[in-house]
Amino acid sequence: MILSLFYRLKSLQAAPLLEKFDIANLRLRLISAAIMTPVALLGVYLGGIAYGALITCVVVVGLFEWLRLIVPASHNHATNPKMVGIACALLIIVMLAGMLLSPSFGAMLGVLATLVLFLLAARDQNEHAAWIALGIPYMGGSGLALLSLRATPDVGAGLVFFVLLTVWGTDIGAYVAGRIIGGAKLAPAISPSKTWAGLFGGMALAILMGYLTARWMGAQMPLVAVVLSPLLAVVAQLGDLFESHFKRRSGVKESGDLIPGHGGVLDRIDGLAFAGFFAFLFQKALGEHIGWF
Repeated sequence: MILSLFYRLKSLQAAPLLEKFDIANLRLRLISAAIMTPVALLGVYLGGIAYGALITCVVVVGLFEWLRLIVPASHNHATNPKMVGIACALLIIVMLAGMLLSPSFGAMLGVLATLVLFLLAARDQNEHAAWIALGIPYMGGSGLALLSLRATPDVGAGLVFFVLLTVWGTDIGAYVAGRIIGGAKLAPAISPSKTWAGLFGGMALAILMGYLTARWMGAQMPLVAVVLSPLLAVVAQLGDLFESHFKRRSGVKESGDLIPGHGGVLDRIDGLAFAGFFAFLFQKALGEHIGWF
């Protein structure tokens, strides 16, 4: 596989690279990114209510799209508007508790909210009750993890910047390498467009972005980022594949159309949801003890 990628890289010299990209779609992606990126970075920088409100809005919209995604297109009646409203209201309560009290308290409420949502969906004899209820830990868990990282004394902003820029690097590297190099498919049964070249390209740019961000934010042990960044890249790709499985299962290309060129909010945060939670676990299990940041 490595040799195959090498020979493909050598052959790129004669290939018109721009023809490998959908220029119209790429233009939309860049415009959307130019608007969203400063908003996200400003929210992280400000912290507090502004950051909490931003994370809450993102995960609630993500939950809304998740609830539409898990139900096959031919059975859209299975998730009724009342159930969607209840689920979103429960998630807002969980996130408010995490923001105003503590992420740990929000997590406890999240367990209760998940159980309540499952029982309500099961009462309606909804065959998707378990997947509906999973939306709370899926979106709420990642949101609370990002709240907890930002609340880390002295280094919270740096940790979240590190996670964001590493995941963004993964997305960019995977997109560019996948388009230019192509080659063997990563998981053709789940996402035909993803390639091994894209995975390695995402990991490579994640390492660069992660290390530079760690240095920029004054990490005590920036070399830890060289090890952690590719792990976050792989976890982010797993998050992407997780959502892709349900998109294929439901017969849709995107989770929504809110973001021009990108699809839905869930399409943009699927990798971050997994990577943010993984970074939170790493920080609690090891990061705080070695004081790398």
